[in-house]
Amino acid sequence: MNHRRSKESSYSGYFTVLQQKCSEFDFQLSLAGIRNLWDDFPTRHKRILMGLVTFVIVMMFIPLPSVSDQKADDTVTGQQPKRIPLTLNAQDMSNQAEMTEKRAIRSSAWVTYTIKNGDTLSKVFRNNDLSIADLHALVRAEGPDKPLSNIRPGQLIRFKFAKNGQLDILQLEKSDQSVMFFRLSGGGFGRSK
Repeated sequence: MNHRRSKESSYSGYFTVLQQKCSEFDFQLSLAGIRNLWDDFPTRHKRILMGLVTFVIVMMFIPLPSVSDQKADDTVTGQQPKRIPLTLNAQDMSNQAEMTEKRAIRSSAWVTYTIKNGDTLSKVFRNNDLSIADLHALVRAEGPDKPLSNIRPGQLIRFKFAKNGQLDILQLEKSDQSVMFFRLSGGGFGRSK
């Protein structure tokens, strides 16, 4: 009990010191100092500060809904979570399965394409269901003589797919030479003559 009384007496000492300091403080001087400081601010700063103070005061009094309040509202009103129906196009899914089967069938055979007037390499890739990403990888690997960028009508392009349906080998034949591109293990392409 003595210990408790000593704590109470030490707290009362703090309160008396605090009361003395408050009585010594002159609020009239402090308000005048604040008013002088306010008058020294530029008009734009005064407006910004007034807007910010107003915003903070308004935000202190606006209650924000919590997640538990929303869940409680749903249980009180008896609403269930909304379900969104999904429509699946089974025909597109079967077409996708057919395309996968076609790629698996054509993976073992070489496909030959003859360049026609007006053909570009991207048009050849689109017409033969080849990946445009593979086209970009091939162009990066084509080298300084740019055989893919300079295709001419009458040239032959041969390509073969891997078992997974990706382009595995592409061969470009000119009249006197052949350039072959093959898929590397990292996914890019390498070139050989």
